[in-house]
Amino acid sequence: MRATFLTISVLLATIRCSMANADEFVTSYWYGPPPDQTNFQRYQEIKDANFNVVFPPALGNAAPEVNHRILDYCQKLGMKAVISDARIPLALSSPDAKKNLDAMVADYKHHPALLAYYITDEPSAAAFPALAEVVAYLKQIDPAHPGYINLFPTYAAPGAQLGTDTYTEYVDRFVTTVNPFVISYDHYALIQSGDRPDFFENLAVIRNAAIKSNRPFWNIVLVTQHFDYRHLTEPELRYQAMQSLAFGARGILWYTYWYPGPSNPAVAHAIINHDGTRNPHYDMIKQINAAARAIGNELLHARCWATYHAGEPVLLKPPQQQSPIEVTGPGVLTIGVFTHTDNVHKLALIANRDYRHAIQTRVHVLSGNAMIEHFDPMQRAWSEAKHADPLTLDIPAGDGALIRWK
Repeated sequence: MRATFLTISVLLATIRCSMANADEFVTSYWYGPPPDQTNFQRYQEIKDANFNVVFPPALGNAAPEVNHRILDYCQKLGMKAVISDARIPLALSSPDAKKNLDAMVADYKHHPALLAYYITDEPSAAAFPALAEVVAYLKQIDPAHPGYINLFPTYAAPGAQLGTDTYTEYVDRFVTTVNPFVISYDHYALIQSGDRPDFFENLAVIRNAAIKSNRPFWNIVLVTQHFDYRHLTEPELRYQAMQSLAFGARGILWYTYWYPGPSNPAVAHAIINHDGTRNPHYDMIKQINAAARAIGNELLHARCWATYHAGEPVLLKPPQQQSPIEVTGPGVLTIGVFTHTDNVHKLALIANRDYRHAIQTRVHVLSGNAMIEHFDPMQRAWSEAKHADPLTLDIPAGDGALIRWK
C-alpha cells in the first residue's frame, strides 16, 4: 500500500460481467483495534458501523489468544473474521512450515466465526508459486477456510514491485497460479494533487480477471489521510463504494479502521482515532456500509451484463450490443447493467462519478411498457418508480441509484 505512480493512457473496453457466488456482500477494513483494545465493546462498535467481516489488528503476528477473543466476539455479534497468525508461512520450503500450519489450523478451524486465514499483502509475481503451495495446503487441511492474499494496484512499478511487465499479466498470473477464493486489491485514488487517472482501469482489470475465472473481487479503498492521500469528504468515501458496486464488486474494505502503531502526525482521520475516539468518518462509513450492503446483496444473485460510462470523460465505452437502458439526461455516470438469475428481472446501478455535485438525470428503459422499480437502500425495499418513461433520478454527489425492471 504505497504511492508509486504508473501512468497508462488507455481507453478501456466495455466490461462484460458474470455472477460470483457469495452469501452476503462483505464490508470490512484493514487494521482492527490493537490487541490492548480487543474487547467486546470495541467489536460491538465495529458491528454498529455495519461491518460484517473483521480483519486482524496487525498482520502476521497476532497472538492466538487475541485471535480466539476476536473469533468469540464475532460469533456473539454475528460477524466473521479473517485472522492473522505468525505461524502462517509464505512458502512450504522450510522444514517446519507444514507442521506450523497444521498446528495453527487445529487451533482455529472449528470456530464458527472463522472466514479465512490472512497470508500476505502485495506479493510480487515471483512469490506466486510458493504462495500457491501454501494456499493449496490450507485447502487440503481446512477446505472450509481459505487463505487470503491482497494484490498491488495499477500504480505499482512493473518489474520491481509487480514482477511482471504489465499489471494485467500480474493479476492473470496470480489467478492462474494461486487459485485464490477472492481477487482482492487496494487502490487509493484520491491524493492531495487530484485523483489518480487509473482508478477505473484498475477496476476494469480486476473485474475482467474475476469474469474470466468466475470468482468474486473485493476492493480496498481509502478512508485514512496519510502520506500524499487527502482528508476525504463523505461524498468522496461514498463514491469509492458506489463505483466499485457498479463494476460488480462483492466486497468493500476500508483503509483503515484503526491506524496501527504509534501516533503519527502524518496520519489522521481513520475511522477510529489513534486515542480510541470516533472520528467523524465513523458515522459516514456506518451509513455508506449500510447502503453498500443493501445494494450489494441485491446484486449478489445477478450477472453483470456490462459496465460503461456516460458523460465525459468516457473511460469505459458503451457496449457494441445495445444496452437495455439509455441515459438521456446529464451527468458523468458509471452504469452497471445486471441480469438477475431469476431470468425475469434486469437491474442497473447508475453511479454518479461527480463527488462534488448532485445530479438529476433521466434513464429510458428500452423494454416497452416495463414496470420500473427503484431500490431504497436504507429501507431495503423496492417501490414502483413514478414517471418511469423516462425515469428521472436525483443522485447525490458520489452516490448511486439502483433500479430494476421486467
